[in-house]
Amino acid sequence: MTHIRRAIALSGLLVLLTFTSALAQSDRQTIIYIPFNFTVGEKMFSAGNYVIEPNRRDTPTVWVIRHKDGSGAAFVVTRPVYSVDTQEKSKLVFHRYEDLYFLTEVWTSGSAAGREIQISNREKTLEKVLASKRQDTILIAEGK
Repeated sequence: MTHIRRAIALSGLLVLLTFTSALAQSDRQTIIYIPFNFTVGEKMFSAGNYVIEPNRRDTPTVWVIRHKDGSGAAFVVTRPVYSVDTQEKSKLVFHRYEDLYFLTEVWTSGSAAGREIQISNREKTLEKVLASKRQDTILIAEGK
């Protein structure tokens, strides 16, 4: 009988830990209005509302960027980047070359770690030609 009680208690603890972990990771989703056309990886997107989140809850490497109306999505490979400060709000960082924007970083509120998106071949080519004209543009997600 004690083994059954222990098994039930361990099962309950496992469910609680799984639920807590899922809740802790659910705030990694960012919903943001991007007011300009932009590129993610090799895919171009029009201005609009976007959802940006990890593709899977158990690994932060692959993220998905999708238009909120379902009209387009892209999966991107990311790597961690760090800040000395915890982010108060979620934000996106873009590299801008004249009127071309490339999403390069995703930061979520409450974390000092962000995700850097692998540079596309198109951006590498632009970087060689327009490196001196590159500017960084930061968008802050309201409410997140």
